[in-house]
Amino acid sequence: MNSQRLRLSVLGSVLVLVAVAFSACTAASPTAIYIYATPVPATDTPMPTDTPIPTDTPTPAATQIVTGTPSASPSGSPSASATPIGAACTGSADNQAWFAGEAKHLTKFTMYCGHLPSGWHLSSANDNYNKGGWLVVTYSGPSGAKLTLQEGAYCLTSASACAPSASDIGPSNFADLNGELYGLSGGSGYAVYVNPGTSQAYAATGTKVSQAALVSIANALVKVPRS
Repeated sequence: MNSQRLRLSVLGSVLVLVAVAFSACTAASPTAIYIYATPVPATDTPMPTDTPIPTDTPTPAATQIVTGTPSASPSGSPSASATPIGAACTGSADNQAWFAGEAKHLTKFTMYCGHLPSGWHLSSANDNYNKGGWLVVTYSGPSGAKLTLQEGAYCLTSASACAPSASDIGPSNFADLNGELYGLSGGSGYAVYVNPGTSQAYAATGTKVSQAALVSIANALVKVPRS
C-alpha cells in the first residue's frame, strides 16, 4: 500500500513539472499576429504642360489677299493708347489685324491704310517682302468707284514710268506726305504720287471718283504704327 502511494506521489510531481514547463514555454512564445497591408496604387497623373502659341513668321516674296464687306463711316480720330493697332483702317477686325501685322514686317517704309467714308470696303491686298518690300491695296466704293494704294518698292524703273498720268494738276497730300496730283489719261480718274520710282514711293489712284473726292480720301489716309 505504501509503495503504491509513493508511485502516485512521484507521478503527480512529474505531471506538475510538465504543466509548469508547458506553461513557461507558452508564456515565452506568444502567438504571432500577422497584419497584411495592400499597397495603394499611385493615382497622381502628370499635369499637362501649356502648348506654346505659334507666332507668325514672314515668308519672303509672300502674297496675301484679304477681302472685306462695306463698313460704316469711321468716326473720330484713332487713339493710339485706347484702340488696337490698325483699328483706324477701313475693313473688318481681321483686315485691321492684317495691316497691323504687315506694318511690323514691312519696315523699310511707313505704311498707310484707307480711312474711308461709308460705302467703301477693302476688296484685295497684296504684299511682297523683297527689295525693301511693297504693298498694294484696293478698295471698292459706290457706283463702281475704285481706290488703289501702292506703297514701298512697287515700281523701281523711273519716275515717269511709275507715275503714268495725263496732266499735272498741282501739289496734294498723301496722308502727311507731300505729293503731286495728276489727272489720269482718258479722264478715267486721278492719282496722287509721292517719290515715284523709289523704294519709298506712294500712290493713291482713284477711278470713277471726282478730283475733290480723291484729294479728300488721300488726305484722310492713316499711318499704321508698328507697335
